[in-house]
Amino acid sequence: MGFRSGEDHSGERGTSPAGAPVPPEAERGRERRGRGPWILLLAVVVLLALLITAAVLIWRSFGDSLSGTSVARDSIDSGPSPRIRLTNGPGQIRIEGVKNSNSVQYEVTKHAQASDPATAKKRASEVPIDLSRDNSAFVLETDGGRGAGADYVLQVPSGSSVDVTSEAGDVEATGLSGSVAVQADAGDVTVKDVGGPVKIKSPKGDVDLSNMRTDTGQANLEVGSGDVTLQDLVVGTLETSVEAGDVTLSGRFSGGGRVSVQTGSINAKLPPEDTRELTLEARIGQVTREDGRSKDEPKKSGKGG
Repeated sequence: MGFRSGEDHSGERGTSPAGAPVPPEAERGRERRGRGPWILLLAVVVLLALLITAAVLIWRSFGDSLSGTSVARDSIDSGPSPRIRLTNGPGQIRIEGVKNSNSVQYEVTKHAQASDPATAKKRASEVPIDLSRDNSAFVLETDGGRGAGADYVLQVPSGSSVDVTSEAGDVEATGLSGSVAVQADAGDVTVKDVGGPVKIKSPKGDVDLSNMRTDTGQANLEVGSGDVTLQDLVVGTLETSVEAGDVTLSGRFSGGGRVSVQTGSINAKLPPEDTRELTLEARIGQVTREDGRSKDEPKKSGKGG
């Protein structure tokens, strides 16, 4: 018969409150508005999860990157010309000769890494420093291990003889009249103002030897990959072997010997008479000679000795 119920059907989908059909575009807009808050909430949750994951990864990667240090100092009565042997793991080494001194003074800055400053400092304080005597030699040894090491500063009598073995780090020795021996597995080596024989082994690192004064002593340098600087040397003999790197000689030179480079160049900025007994050889590279007494004179170059 066509009777209608008295119920309100204005909320039915697809009709307006007046019963007229709702256009499809309006219906889709209503659905999008209903989903909007949920999509925004989901995006916020995903973003927070990504931030937390990134923070955890960063914390794990840098968890042991905070450094701590601990300093130890001591002095040892040694007499005017002691023998000192130092073996170190990762760390820098500086040895300075002091005139009229009769003691070995050392300062060791031990360093370590951990996830927080307090733990790093504790680990640094636990890095061992072993001091002993081997016949007439004073022996200092430090092996830092994983993430730890020590930097040494020694003030020793100028008459000291030193023997240094370094795992990683630069080594510097100055102002000594005794013998100097350095083996640095990775790091630069500087030896200057010395009056005794010098022996340097440096597989990876530059070597600088200057102001050496010993008419009869020998300077023996074995370098793997690194440049070599030789300046103002008075020696009995100089033996320098370089696998890959450049060699520069300057100032004055007195003595004889050989400088040999497998791959690299040699630049001798010395007066010609200084190199009469010194052979210069570059297997793959050039040997250049300059008269070190005058920069105005034309350069001379050549290969071989």
